[in-house]
This record gives sequence, structure tokens and C-alpha cells, in this order.
Amino acid sequence: MSDEDNGPRHIGDVLSDLPTPTGPTPQARHHYTRAKQTEALISLGFDPSPDMGFMTRLLTLCSLPRTDPGTRLQYKRENGPYKLVMLAGGDNKLPFGNLPRLLLAWLCTEAVRTQDRKLYLGNSLSDFMEQLGIYSNSGGKRGDRTRLKNQIDRLFNCHIDLIYQDAERKYETGGRVASQSMLWWDYRNPEQVDLFKSWIVLGEDLFREITKHPVPLDIRILKEMKRSSLGLDLYMWLSYKTYSLYSTGKPPERLTWHRLYRQFGSHPEKADEHRTVMDFRKDALRELAKLQACWPSLDVATPKGCLEVRACKPSIDPATTGRLKLPV
Repeated sequence: MSDEDNGPRHIGDVLSDLPTPTGPTPQARHHYTRAKQTEALISLGFDPSPDMGFMTRLLTLCSLPRTDPGTRLQYKRENGPYKLVMLAGGDNKLPFGNLPRLLLAWLCTEAVRTQDRKLYLGNSLSDFMEQLGIYSNSGGKRGDRTRLKNQIDRLFNCHIDLIYQDAERKYETGGRVASQSMLWWDYRNPEQVDLFKSWIVLGEDLFREITKHPVPLDIRILKEMKRSSLGLDLYMWLSYKTYSLYSTGKPPERLTWHRLYRQFGSHPEKADEHRTVMDFRKDALRELAKLQACWPSLDVATPKGCLEVRACKPSIDPATTGRLKLPV
């Protein structure tokens, strides 16, 4: 990957631009410093044994809210012929940030693995958090336990519509994420093993979409990128995009940064604001540099005003996944 303003840059130069923590915290052993994350990402690039997971196709093409939607009860995201519409459910607000992305990846992976709508979430809250790659049991208003409980309530109760529409046809599916759920966890005692297992039953239409159109991912990469919603979105999207180019022999695809901002930016209505888009570009290049550290075959370039995505071997070897189904 190269930077259009300053010429080619080594990946280490981009990673070195990341902010350095000002000092240790009580939870420092659970949080990545810049050096720890860089080391972990690079080590994945040399490890040929991925931990296979999945995300449903349309959720790699249309991303969830990255920042708090506040009191809004509806969210829309469009990407060409694809559209995601999300409605808050029950007395909850809309999910946002990195945790719903990790939760959805877990749900999709378990649905594909078990081929069952009823999914069991572990013997304890701590156990489930570790499955998501969260190793801190911090409580309090902003602690991981509190944030996870809040986002679980928001995500499991929300309604998601996934739409594909072109000049000839319109395809819609979706519904409530969880048609039923039973959570026995004690959020004050996350290590406590529950007498009864917590479970969730996925909505029937969403389950069908997940199992019909799974996009393979490396769960290890999701866990290492978990602190960045943008990084997670770019990884999931590029997993789908590079495979579609790789498997069909299509030429490289160029997307303007303004279009990418409409797809991934926090405020799509600001896609015509040059400074906003350039700030997004800087953030995206930082996350792409991280991805190239753990996904060495990722082939992207930055010709003037664009991101160019080229056919390359996905982070999950296609030989292990079978043929990935392309868009309807």
C-alpha cells in the first residue's frame, strides 16, 4: 500500500503514527499498547492456522453504526444496491461500536457451525466474553461488562432489514435478531458458572440469510482488531471484496474516498465535506496498515483520490471454505 501524498511507505511507518498510551492503567494487562498490537498482528501474518468464523454477506457490505446514535430509533446505511435498515427494539436504543460487530460475528459463526437457530452462549459471562476476545472483567459505568450488557440488550432486541435492489429486482430479508433469549448471567459476578446455560434463538429469516450466504473470516484477526469499529468493518468488507475479485478473475476495483466514506463513515451525509473525508482517509489507511500486517497477501493501493482493491488470496484459504456465493 502506498500513500498518494508522500510516496510509498513501509507498514511500520504507518503503524508508528498510532498514538502511544500516556501511562499504565489498572486494566493495562487487558488492553493493547501500540507495540503489543503491532507484535500480535505481525505474528498472525506468519501463522498459517486461521480460526475460521463467518459473517453474513450483506452485513459485510453495509455496516452498523460506529458512533452512538443517541435517541435515534432508526438507522440506514446504503452501499450501491445494498441497504441495511435497523430499528431499535423493545425499550432499547440502537446498537453501535465494536461490540455488536463482535457479537454478530460470533452469532454468524455459531449458526454456520451448528446449523441451528438456538445458540448457547457459554457457562458464564466471563466465558462468553473470552469467546469474543474480551479478557477484561472491568465493571463500572464504562467497564467492559456494563458495555457488553448494554450492547447485547440493544442488538438482540433490534430489528434488521437487509435489502438488495437493482433495476430488475428487489430482495428483502431480516427481522428481529433474537426471536427468543434467556440470559442467566450475573453481571456483578462474571466468573460465576450458571446452573442453566444462557441461550438465544436467532430470528428465522436472519438465520436463513446467515447460513445461505456466509463470508469466511479469521476470528483471530477480528479479536486483534477489536478496538476499532472501522478496522472491523474494513476487514469484513475486504474479506468479501477480495474473494469476489479473486474467484472471478475480475480486474482491480477503484473506489473514491468519498464513496468509501458514505459506506463506512460515521455521518454519510457529510460525504461531500473534503476535510471530513480526508480525516476518514487517514483513519482508514491506519487500519489498512494493521490489516496488511496480519494479512500479508492483502493487495490494496491508493492512486489519487481512490482506494484500489486488487484480487488477492483471502485471509482464509478458499480451499478450506468451498465456493463463496456472490451477490444475488
